[in-house]
Amino acid sequence: MVSCYRLGDLVMLNNLNGDEENEILRDYPNSIGSKYILKKRNNYGNNIDIHSGKNVDIITEIVLEHIEQNLEFLPKDISDSTLIHVRLGDVIAGNQWHEQVKRPLEIGYLKSLFINNNDKKYVIGKCFFARTSSTNYEECINLSNIYLQNVINELQAEHLNFGNADIELCCAVKSKLFVEGKGFFSKLIAEIRKKLNLFSIETTTLN
Repeated sequence: MVSCYRLGDLVMLNNLNGDEENEILRDYPNSIGSKYILKKRNNYGNNIDIHSGKNVDIITEIVLEHIEQNLEFLPKDISDSTLIHVRLGDVIAGNQWHEQVKRPLEIGYLKSLFINNNDKKYVIGKCFFARTSSTNYEECINLSNIYLQNVINELQAEHLNFGNADIELCCAVKSKLFVEGKGFFSKLIAEIRKKLNLFSIETTTLN
């Protein structure tokens, strides 16, 4: 239930230590995160200035390669569709400050974004817990399921549940329009799309 694969923190914050990076290399050897870690180490050692944009340059190149290698798993109409990321899990009902500031977006606000948008809509998001998460797992999971179902119903959207954060990231980058959720995974997607001159609706000032 608790995952070490904190891709947003790895790239956007550059705040995972060597042991945490090695855990990703061990548990997710062919992942975007592992490729990023190895490329970063080979090119920059353990130092990278995230303000230089090099982190986004590196991850964008890796993601584009990953998309080409996994096109068969992406919806055929993803490039003509809107994709919404919803952050679930610990942020739904966790008690830590970093969870409280990442509460999901109000569904009414989400609906207001699509008044003139008739595109097919996809949603990505699954329950996520890290070692720093609150441990009221059952409550968070139950409320996450309710929130996700309400989003799907209200937006008449389809949930893409690959069980794989990398494929979901690829879908978000490949989509016609991306709607940012909360957290650094979502912020990472928005930054990659900026690099590629793709439009996103950014809903948070989290940094």
